Amino acid sequence: MKYIQAFFVSAILACVTYYSAVLILIDAPVPAEYWVGEMITIKKELVKKHAGKSKIIIAGGSSTLFGIDAEYASKSLDMPVLNFGLHAGLRLERILQIVSSVIEQGDVLVLALEPPYYDCNTQLNSGHVTNIIGWDHDAWKEMNYSEKLEFVSLVSPTLLGQMVVAEILKKLHPASLSDRLTSLDGSLVLSRFRARTLPSTFEYSAYNLNSHGDIQRTEGSRFKGQGYDMGSPSHVCDKTADMLISFVDRMKKKGVLVYFANIPYIASEVGLDTLRSGELNFRNEFSHIGCIIDNREDLIFDRKYFFNTDLHLNTEGRTLRTDAFIKAIRKNVLSGTCVNAH
Repeated sequence: MKYIQAFFVSAILACVTYYSAVLILIDAPVPAEYWVGEMITIKKELVKKHAGKSKIIIAGGSSTLFGIDAEYASKSLDMPVLNFGLHAGLRLERILQIVSSVIEQGDVLVLALEPPYYDCNTQLNSGHVTNIIGWDHDAWKEMNYSEKLEFVSLVSPTLLGQMVVAEILKKLHPASLSDRLTSLDGSLVLSRFRARTLPSTFEYSAYNLNSHGDIQRTEGSRFKGQGYDMGSPSHVCDKTADMLISFVDRMKKKGVLVYFANIPYIASEVGLDTLRSGELNFRNEFSHIGCIIDNREDLIFDRKYFFNTDLHLNTEGRTLRTDAFIKAIRKNVLSGTCVNAH
């Protein structure tokens, strides 16, 4: 009996020690996608530069980052258009939190969400955990106590080891982590962005953006894999629907109109009748959430227009997709005819 009691006491102490270590090191500069954090800082500032003006912000994951030429759209529509495409590795609630912090009365927000965002799979994964510890400290602050408890339980021993090493290096040899540490300084990030020289070739970098938030240097076609299923999304998870309805309602009270848009798809053998039937079912289900301003069949592009993944258009593809976006904005947004928009 004593051995059993000793075992349970030891186990409890080990858990308490482990969780305490995680909490103490919760903002350790571990290896993560710091360029995404820098990009968020920059894009928020780009939006703020147009404060007080009616503008269009298109937000989503990387399909928006690569798929919209907001500079071109701004000139065509004669109003500011900002590309707030981020990274599909961010959870939907986080994207909505970030966008809502900068959008203002009189703005139009278009959410072009990748199909997985409509699913119920909103659980934190290892990538989320690593990025929150490394740079997305606001996401940690937004969590309630139960969410923080779940988060801590997802920190693996390997990651905890990285946290310990990173914290030691931060104190004893900060120069070795200079890229990570400088990315956490918003004023320094903005200063570097203003003084940037665009790279000559493509880079996943926040400094590879123009003043409208568009990523640059995406010439060529490198993607050879399978394209995304054009029948997806086919359903909206109840939890996601509730989240979007609540968000749209909050934005409405703020004086912001929210619309939704499709992502680009690689052309496949799927017939148009099948595609239209599936999309119609999805639209009917989605109608109580908001208005989708475009049609999937207008966003089907040849493989040659995709850059390096099935979600990333190249420069030529982006122009085609932006033309379709401009047409949809004029027809369904500026005209006010998107009847089920909120």
